[in-house]
Amino acid sequence: MAGSGGPRLTTPDPTLRPSTSTAALVAVWRCLRAPIVRRAVSILCFLIALLLIWRQISTIALSDFVGALASTSALAVLGSIGLTLCSYACLSGTEWLALRALGRPLPFREAALVAFPSYALTNSAGFSPATGALIRVRLYARRGLSAAKSAQVAMLAGACVTLSGVVAGGFALLARAGVYARVLHAPRPFIVGVGVVALLPALLWLVAFRERAPVWLRRPGGQPLSLRHRLVGLAAGLGDWFFSCAALFALFPHPHWGVFPGFLGVYVAGSVLSAATGVPGGVGVFEAIMLMLTSIVARAHETAAALVLYRCLYSLGPLAIAAAVGFARRAIRPSSPRRL
Repeated sequence: MAGSGGPRLTTPDPTLRPSTSTAALVAVWRCLRAPIVRRAVSILCFLIALLLIWRQISTIALSDFVGALASTSALAVLGSIGLTLCSYACLSGTEWLALRALGRPLPFREAALVAFPSYALTNSAGFSPATGALIRVRLYARRGLSAAKSAQVAMLAGACVTLSGVVAGGFALLARAGVYARVLHAPRPFIVGVGVVALLPALLWLVAFRERAPVWLRRPGGQPLSLRHRLVGLAAGLGDWFFSCAALFALFPHPHWGVFPGFLGVYVAGSVLSAATGVPGGVGVFEAIMLMLTSIVARAHETAAALVLYRCLYSLGPLAIAAAVGFARRAIRPSSPRRL
């Protein structure tokens, strides 16, 4: 009854209800985010990659592959090792700046001692958000950082490296727009437009981590970075991609560095797509993409030999060094005296 003071029954506003299509998209997104679905997608991508690799190498004679491995010069291997070290130095620079931006600056040497084993593990095992954060939590705990702060460093440094890869891909598209237009059967202006869009994340370094930067581009309590530091961070991120790509390119027989910009675009695409599949370390997926897209650089057996060497030098080599250093430190660390 009107005026009785009881609760009134109101008709729900239909405009506030989620539409059927929105609800369906949310349900699909939650399904895709389920761990079992992600594992299934990773396994499927790995199996597809194996099939593609088999199609590429089934025509390769074992003698040709062994011959390509044996013909790789020691100078090329040493050059690849040097470029690998330069790549990890750039990753350490990104780590150092991430620590400064989050208000917990450390000397470059300390940042490098954490970044080197962290990236060595993620480059080999994959799952960088998880593995990178876990090893940083352990290593930074000795340096006075909390687990939450260590995870923030891992996420920020990883985001900077990933965005730098997009920018590096944009440079590659602009440098060889005509080549990509012919290969992809796309208009040259379209390739140029995509390249320009890919360069836009570089602008974040001009506005982020400043005292007056928007809240979403700076951490509360973080330390503002000077323009010089921000440009160094951008250069470190780009340097990682250029040096890591060059470490692979140097292992090809008689590499013609004039085609390196075009190869860089293929390398970035292979790295980003293989990481997106969730396959540990992108093993198989990265190789499948590179085998399909590097025919202009080398023949299939030469590419296969270069990829095997690259896995050993860039991923497994640093991981073995980090593990050896860790075991050596534990062996020489004096044991704590027992309490009586």
